[in-house]
Amino acid sequence: MAYKRQTDRLPIIPADAQEFNVVCRYCIVGCGYKAYTWPINKQGGPAPHENKFGVDLGRQQDIETEAWYAPSMYNIVKQNGRDVHLVVKPDSNCVVNSGLGSIRGARMAENRPSRITGSQQQRLTDPLVWRNGTWQPTSWDDALDLVARVTARVITEGSEDDLVVSMFDHGGSAGGYENTWGTGKLYFGAMKVKNARIHNLTCSP
Repeated sequence: MAYKRQTDRLPIIPADAQEFNVVCRYCIVGCGYKAYTWPINKQGGPAPHENKFGVDLGRQQDIETEAWYAPSMYNIVKQNGRDVHLVVKPDSNCVVNSGLGSIRGARMAENRPSRITGSQQQRLTDPLVWRNGTWQPTSWDDALDLVARVTARVITEGSEDDLVVSMFDHGGSAGGYENTWGTGKLYFGAMKVKNARIHNLTCSP
C-alpha cells in the first residue's frame, strides 16, 4: 500500500486513452511528461493490445520499464465536465529528463483538484469577481471582459503609464517565461506595460 495514499491498486491505462505532451510547471528546465486521460468507468488490461504501453503486463517488467506509474502520478479529475482518470508520468523519449521525474513534477496529477479523491480542495476552479460585497464565481468570458474594460478605462482617463500589473514569474527574470509566458507576452509585448510588481518565489517551499 502506498504511504499515506491508501492506494493498493492503480488502474491500467487503456490502449485508446487520450495522450498529451506536457512540460513540468515547476522550474525552467523543461522536463517532458506524458498525460493520459480516459473515462472513469473504463480501464485497460494486461494483454499488449489492451494497454497504452503495448506490453504484456502479466509478466515481470524490466527495472526501467515505461509500463508503470506511481500513485503520486494518478488522480481522478474533471475533463470537459466529466470525471476521468488522469495519469501524468515522465516521458522517456524527452531528451531533457529521459523518463526521470522530479519530486514535484512527478506529483502533477496528484496536485490537481479533485472532488473524488479530495486533493487540492482549496484550489479555485472558476474566476472570482467582487460583487455585492463578496467574491462570486463567474465565467472566464465575464472575467476577461471586466479586465479589458477596466484596462481601457485606465488608459482612456489617464495614460498607458498608469497601468500597473501584479504577477509572479518563477525563474523567468520578469520576461514572462515558464507558466507566466502567456501573461508576459500580453503585458510586456502587446500592452507595453512599464510598471509591474513581480513575485519570484511562488514555487519555493
